[in-house]
Amino acid sequence: MTNKEAYKLITALMDTPAPAGTKLEHARNQTLKNASSFVEAYNDKLEDLNIDYCSTDDKGNIIRDPRGQYIFTKDNQRALSKELKKFMDSELIVPFEIVSTTDKKGLSDPQVEYLTEVGFIRGLMTVI
Repeated sequence: MTNKEAYKLITALMDTPAPAGTKLEHARNQTLKNASSFVEAYNDKLEDLNIDYCSTDDKGNIIRDPRGQYIFTKDNQRALSKELKKFMDSELIVPFEIVSTTDKKGLSDPQVEYLTEVGFIRGLMTVI
C-alpha cells in the first residue's frame, strides 16, 4: 500500500457512516486508531517538505503570507510537487493494520466496492 492509498482509505473511513454499536463502527474506529501513527508521520512529512521548499529571507527565516501560509518560488513549487508525488507514490511511511468486517449495512455499492478492494470489507466465506 502506498501513502496515497492509505490516505484515501483513511479519508473514506472517516466519511463512512457507521451506526453506533455495529461491527462496522468497531472495525472503522479500530482501523482509524491503528492508523493514527501513520497520520502523524504523514503530516510531519508534509510539513518537513513544505519547510524544505518554502521561500526564506536572506537570514534563512521562513517567509509566510498574511494568512500564515508558506510562500514558494515557481521553481521551488515545482520541486515540492515532484517530491510530494514521490512521497505519495512510495510505500507506507508507517504501516498499520486494517481491521476488516463483513458488516456493510448503510453503505452504498461504490463504498462497498472500494472498501472490499482495500480489504476493509470481507466477503462471507462459503462452505462447500
